[in-house]
Amino acid sequence: MRASRIAFALGASLLLASVWTSAQQRRSLQTKTTASEVQVAGDPVKGQAIFLGKGGCLSCHRVADEGSRMGPNLSAIATERSVEELRSALLDPKPEVAPRDQLYRVVTSDGQTITGRILNQDDFSLQILDSHEQLRGFMKSNLRESGFTVTPPMPLYRDKVTAEEQTNLIAFLSSLRGPAVREELH
Repeated sequence: MRASRIAFALGASLLLASVWTSAQQRRSLQTKTTASEVQVAGDPVKGQAIFLGKGGCLSCHRVADEGSRMGPNLSAIATERSVEELRSALLDPKPEVAPRDQLYRVVTSDGQTITGRILNQDDFSLQILDSHEQLRGFMKSNLRESGFTVTPPMPLYRDKVTAEEQTNLIAFLSSLRGPAVREELH
């Protein structure tokens, strides 16, 4: 009987510690100020021009219904990242890639290599969205090789854009708050 009370007390203590930690993590996340919540210096219209032109960002990223699905979708990036995180991603990109954004490479039995984002897989087959945005399905038994690629980090923009262009690009990214952005890109 005493052992069961001790086990119950220990379990209750662990549960309370877990709840407290979860609450603490939620508070920590809630205190992060996202780019959508602050006034950002710069001209978002000029930043959009850089994003669409000189930056070549749509070759990897997607905003609303435009661009590639090979990199992360940036349609609501301002609600997910702080201004400093956006600046850091442009000027000092990290080599880490979120698992959902990693590229997957297959080599078929006839030697064809296809790279894309994995959409679905089971024990016998897999589906990827290739670099041409075509859905491709493969039986795993028909592949020579398959696996996640070592994805290079985002290009370094420190030397590609001026300080003013960086500010304008951050202003544009800070305006990306979700579906309403569709009118802004046109």
